[in-house]
Amino acid sequence: MATLAANLRSEAAPRWREIICAMAQTGGASLASGLLSMIATKIVALVLGPAQVALLSSLQQLRQTAVTGATLTGQTAIVQGASSRSGRARREFLRTVLLLTLAATVAVGGWMLLSYKWAGEQAGLPREQLRLAGLLVIAIIPAVGFVFLAALMNASGTIGALAMVQLAAPAAMALLAYPVSRMVAHGNEELFVAMLGLSSLAAVAAASAALYSERDKLRGWIQGRGRWWSGSAARHFFNISGAMFASGIFSSAIVLAVRGQVLRSQGMAIGGEFDAAWTISMNQAGLVLASLQTYYLPALAKTKDIGERSAHIGRVLVIAAVAGAALIAVLAAFKPTVIAAFYSREFRGASRYLRWTISGDYLKITSWILSIPLVATANMRTFLAADLSAYGAFAAAAYGFRRWFTAAESAAMAFVVMYAVHMIFCGLSLYSSGEFRPDKRVLWIWTAGLALVVVSSAAFWKQK
Repeated sequence: MATLAANLRSEAAPRWREIICAMAQTGGASLASGLLSMIATKIVALVLGPAQVALLSSLQQLRQTAVTGATLTGQTAIVQGASSRSGRARREFLRTVLLLTLAATVAVGGWMLLSYKWAGEQAGLPREQLRLAGLLVIAIIPAVGFVFLAALMNASGTIGALAMVQLAAPAAMALLAYPVSRMVAHGNEELFVAMLGLSSLAAVAAASAALYSERDKLRGWIQGRGRWWSGSAARHFFNISGAMFASGIFSSAIVLAVRGQVLRSQGMAIGGEFDAAWTISMNQAGLVLASLQTYYLPALAKTKDIGERSAHIGRVLVIAAVAGAALIAVLAAFKPTVIAAFYSREFRGASRYLRWTISGDYLKITSWILSIPLVATANMRTFLAADLSAYGAFAAAAYGFRRWFTAAESAAMAFVVMYAVHMIFCGLSLYSSGEFRPDKRVLWIWTAGLALVVVSSAAFWKQK
């Protein structure tokens, strides 16, 4: 028995090193990306104030919704499909996905040009700025291209290069933020759209250069024998992306509706404060998740043994719980300082929303780790049910809390409810199927992390 335990420990040690190495490769780049994004936003905040930050955030959210449709939410499906195939099967899969993406991009671009007024109204844009929704097409097309190229890099295992490539868009935003903000101050709001488009083009150029350096390795992924359209490849793609597409469109629509309610009921200035809290929260959670995502899904997709998969999920959950709880505790203690540093003192009201969203971030990190195994095993019905339930709970809570709280604070509180529902749903699904049976050490570490988040949030709850 002792010999068996020693063997298991010796086999597990390399796994821990793989995870930590992957995090080290992408963690620094994720931090740099987040800082560059914050620099760009801070410049806009200092030059233009909360109302224009809300406008830029609305345009970014609308673009993201359109990109979700144009890519058929297929990035994860591409990574899973390419990672689990080889040779001709992988070549036909990628060719088929490329054709589907091109068709969807044309359809979404045409719809945005024809329905920009409706789309802008749903995003909460003021009447005089609805035209910006139609102009977003120039920012959507390169963003779609980058999604496809980034998926290829992820599937090929070029994690370090992908981490560096992901710096291109936020770096371009940071460089363009000041001159664009100065011109927007004189009434040229359409330059916000140009800035989003140029940042996506920078990302496409960086990804293309990185893939060109790997051309010998990747040439067989597209070139060679095989069909340009495969019905079985399309079915496999839609088996994963179909659920994620429905989830992505539903979730984006819910977020747009809730944000639109905040803007309409409390104005663009409060909307800017809410967006500041939302963005800070997303970036700090994203710092943990981005450092794992390029490694986690391909590794799970290649793991066929259910016991090893469960152990792998546990290892990733432990690392994420420790890192996430520490980041959240620091952010809880220094909310006003962080808000002033990344935005300005005009945004100090964001503290009342940030105290809720950072509390929900621990649940978000956990729920993400528990949802990826569903994708890796192509259990997309459960994945879709989990997402629909979570965002349905978000919408219900955001509107339900309006009886006692403002629209912005209700949305921040609903964020916690959403990820609690998502975490519980995914966790129970994995446990019931035997995909994840955490041992006492994993449960103890996760609970300790949750306790740290609760205590730190409570201690600095009223800080402004």
